[in-house]
Amino acid sequence: MENEFEVNEIEVNEEVHTPEDEAALLQQLGDEQDFDPSTAEIKTADNSQALAHGAASVMAVLGVSEQLLKQFGHKDFALDPSQAESVANTAAPLFVKYGGEMPPWLAQYKEEFSFVVAAGALGFSSFQQIRMLKASDAAKEVPQPDVELEPVGETE
Repeated sequence: MENEFEVNEIEVNEEVHTPEDEAALLQQLGDEQDFDPSTAEIKTADNSQALAHGAASVMAVLGVSEQLLKQFGHKDFALDPSQAESVANTAAPLFVKYGGEMPPWLAQYKEEFSFVVAAGALGFSSFQQIRMLKASDAAKEVPQPDVELEPVGETE
């Protein structure tokens, strides 16, 4: 028995749309548009200035992060300057893209992030303080020798 495959030809209806038709369709979809090509072009001078400002903002954030790591990690900790600069230059377009603000999908959780950072810092510093207090207590304790002393005056 042979398998027969029936091939259906699909007719392609090629309609021509005018710019007015496209504009009407976009209007029906709503006023919110994800991308408007006419506003996407930024002058090169403005873009380079915005990128420099974004890189400076990232470097400031990295500086604060470094200070926190020194406080909670080790006093001699330091970020590698070339790596920090590379991160700043890589992240700068994000600051330009979102106008120096958090992305809208992330901004709605700003308060939650702030709470997690604050609570985490408090918890970690409390843990560090308890460790230091226990180490201080342990240093104050003088271990008693396990040597048995013979009573004075008794001789065999």
